[in-house]
Amino acid sequence: YQMNSINKSQEQLFTNGTVYIDEERKANNIVVKSGKVSAIGVDPEKYQNATIIDLKGAIAYPGFCDSHVHIVEVGIANGGIDLLNCATADEIAKKIAETINNIPKGGLIIGLGFYPNDYLTWSLDDLAKIDKVTGERPVVLIDSLGHNCIINSASIAISKLTSETPVPIGGKVVLQNGKPTGMLCESAMAVACNILFPLINDDLIKKGAEKTLAQWSSFGYTSIVDLMGAPFGRLLKTNICRVMEKENTLPVRINYMYTFASLDEIDGSLSLKDSDTEMVKYGGLKLFVDGAFAAGQAWTKDKNLVGNHGLYYVYTDDSYGKQYNLNRIVEKVNDIGHNIHYHVQGDYAIDAVLNALDAAKAKKGKLTSIHTLIHIALPTNEQIERIKNFNGSVVATVQPGFWEIEGETTKYYGNKANKCYPIKKIIDAGISTGMSTDFSVSPIELAAPSTIMGIAMTGAGDPDNHPPLTMKSLIKGFTVGSAATTNDEGNYGKLDIGYNADIVVYNKDLYTIAKDKLNKDNPKVISTWISGRKIYQSQ
Repeated sequence: YQMNSINKSQEQLFTNGTVYIDEERKANNIVVKSGKVSAIGVDPEKYQNATIIDLKGAIAYPGFCDSHVHIVEVGIANGGIDLLNCATADEIAKKIAETINNIPKGGLIIGLGFYPNDYLTWSLDDLAKIDKVTGERPVVLIDSLGHNCIINSASIAISKLTSETPVPIGGKVVLQNGKPTGMLCESAMAVACNILFPLINDDLIKKGAEKTLAQWSSFGYTSIVDLMGAPFGRLLKTNICRVMEKENTLPVRINYMYTFASLDEIDGSLSLKDSDTEMVKYGGLKLFVDGAFAAGQAWTKDKNLVGNHGLYYVYTDDSYGKQYNLNRIVEKVNDIGHNIHYHVQGDYAIDAVLNALDAAKAKKGKLTSIHTLIHIALPTNEQIERIKNFNGSVVATVQPGFWEIEGETTKYYGNKANKCYPIKKIIDAGISTGMSTDFSVSPIELAAPSTIMGIAMTGAGDPDNHPPLTMKSLIKGFTVGSAATTNDEGNYGKLDIGYNADIVVYNKDLYTIAKDKLNKDNPKVISTWISGRKIYQSQ
């Protein structure tokens, strides 16, 4: 995955194939100079001094962007414990016992992927089972959603967690007999993880991130929006990405987000734009408004099956203090003009954000940046119309792969869960909509754009509840739709004149493949290019 070096003043002619300028327009060739498209559909005879990139009949598209992903921060799990399909303390403890002796001593042990039947019934007996196999080694085990974690007694001691420890709005420390059981839900994760995660070696994170970023390049992505934070707190590892860029081994563009939880925290983002490089750029802010839908914690007007309205990280007034007042937060974000992504699942959470946006717009006269709504699982028709009426200042990023993996939502929301994530309705309303994986919430097996396309175009086998998307809308979503959620819109997402020459080359035209035949190997990614530099070449 070492980038090839080119003479930036040398023209390149991508020819002898089909080049999609965007999701519709096609050309026989494009000319690239200084990393940008400089001409389209030229007479090759007039470019005999150009470096010829022979497509050999292949099909080139604008490089794809994953507009919501957790790759760099998931590098914390490198060399850790795979807990996929573990639901009980016995299953988790067994998997740890099988793995722990292979993990070098020293530092924090990370596990990833468990999914319990009930988070809130985790007990001191469950904690004892984890302690028995981990001993004095500190451990953090993160669930498959990334919204809850288990820590052992050693980690409880290091983080000085007690029943009296203040917990941010939206978080819960599960207690039994007044003692922490080690289960931390949503924002309570940050209470311990902000102390524990610095124990992880950056070299370990870098190795994990390098491996996964290389996979994304091989899938056809040329850029990502990396959240670099979750309910466990902010994990701003731009230094790792910039080291890779200097080493000439960074295989995708990184648009990173600054995850924050309260009004005053916004100030920490103000100087980030000043350190932008060609490949690593500040994308904006990220705020959790409500919890994970699949954990029954989306903030909804109707009661869910566990008898409450879900969970929120911020509120609509000063009831929990000015720091957590969403209206104050959005007003400040609008004043500084930074892009922002909002984690919103439930209809009440969506309403809270839209009301805050209305208030900020009324006070300043306009919205000064792009506001991206992430997930939007349960929007009403009225809310979709409200989003549309912001005329491009409010956009969305969606995850068609969730149709495939979130069947567990029915145990919290009953039949309503079948209707969640109405992606086609959002797109048909004319709302600019990016496509994403939300890896590692969505497994790597569903990460390739062509796999997501297969899921989206078949409605994940349930077209009545998940109206299928068209190939045109998917390509648009992975290109200009995703670019619209970044600070770099207008530089990539098309292969038009003046745009970066970020390219994915397939062996077949996506439009010609039967929807039920789309998968990670069909069509095959032949190569990916960033600014005319070849980043990936298939074997």
